[in-house]
Amino acid sequence: MSQKKTALGKFIGTLHLWLGLASGLVIIVIGLTGAIYVFTDEIKPLVYRDRLFIQPENKPKLPLSQLLAVAQEAVGPNRPVTRVEISSQPDRTYIFRALKVDKEGFSHWDYYKYYWRAYVNPYNGKVVKLEDSRNEFFNLVLGLHMRMLFGEKIGHAVVSYSVLAFVLILISGLVLWWPSKWSKSNVDKSFKIKWNAKWKRVNYDLHNVLGFYACVILLVCALTGLVWAFEWFETGVKTVADGGTLAKVPAVFSDTTQQKDAAAVDRIFSQLQADKPDAHGYLINFPVKGKLPLNTSTYLTASNRYDRIQGQYDQFTGAQLRSRSFGELTNGEQLYALNFDLHVGAWAGMPGKILTFFAGLICASLPVTGIVIWWGRRKKESKPRKGAKSPLASPKPAHRLSRTI
Repeated sequence: MSQKKTALGKFIGTLHLWLGLASGLVIIVIGLTGAIYVFTDEIKPLVYRDRLFIQPENKPKLPLSQLLAVAQEAVGPNRPVTRVEISSQPDRTYIFRALKVDKEGFSHWDYYKYYWRAYVNPYNGKVVKLEDSRNEFFNLVLGLHMRMLFGEKIGHAVVSYSVLAFVLILISGLVLWWPSKWSKSNVDKSFKIKWNAKWKRVNYDLHNVLGFYACVILLVCALTGLVWAFEWFETGVKTVADGGTLAKVPAVFSDTTQQKDAAAVDRIFSQLQADKPDAHGYLINFPVKGKLPLNTSTYLTASNRYDRIQGQYDQFTGAQLRSRSFGELTNGEQLYALNFDLHVGAWAGMPGKILTFFAGLICASLPVTGIVIWWGRRKKESKPRKGAKSPLASPKPAHRLSRTI
């Protein structure tokens, strides 16, 4: 990095250094876990074939209400099932989830009071796999990425402020990277890695050059992470997208005067399928509190999550309360719906995910190469320069003066 000799340049360099030292370990973990999590949807079908896939049968699938009862019995009566993921593919299980968190919990395992997934065969109603998802590999990766395997109070705060520091690190790094003069030699230093140089120079180039190439993607990842990290940031982003005034969308509620109808979920699911029979899949969230609606998402494609229809239904009667596609959302809601796909690169399909994967690896390498640069300069500055007088050396005797009487 071409550090400027101005006071501002020195301040930016100092800011870049100390923010990097303070957040470096967390950024390494976030980068590595983020790179892994980018391809979760592609890896899971390969490693979890035993629980995700079943042999299709030439008969109708069982009603969702019956499958829900099977899943509820499997996870236990004191752990309410809160959602189900349904794939349109005939050879996939239905994935029911029972989840409860304790935001006061200290560690990852205290944060989740329980987290179970029941994988159910929709043709015969048998539980293919009952999974304690607290210890499932990809959930541990996500727990590291979001909370460093701590609870909400400590882990979320540590990660959130580290990501905020990382945004400043990226911006200050770009300022320090900017060549003072756009000569050929400076351009080569800024855009090319000199692989045949000494290892210190290669390390410097890996930090300087790779940091520049990954900067835009990492900024997108960091800023979208801040949307989940801080409520004030989420509100600010939505407000800006809405033109300076946050658009208010009225809430809808279930009619608590009605009696619970177990078959309501069957009617809701049938309506979702009738509305979009060629959808990639469906997600249904079952409310815990009585007045809340039952929320649904109809995913139209496999490549992203933003292109979906969001619905709200009365949990007692199954009556539709509201249904909106992505194009019908407010600008702020659209940007928030895009947040996950922007974060993992899915908005650009597989090329975007690949670029985000490599950006995550570069992200994890930057604190390491940066510390090596800092340590090398620190050692260099601590050594006395050649020809410099040592402060401990005895002074040379002065020239003898003539004796005077």
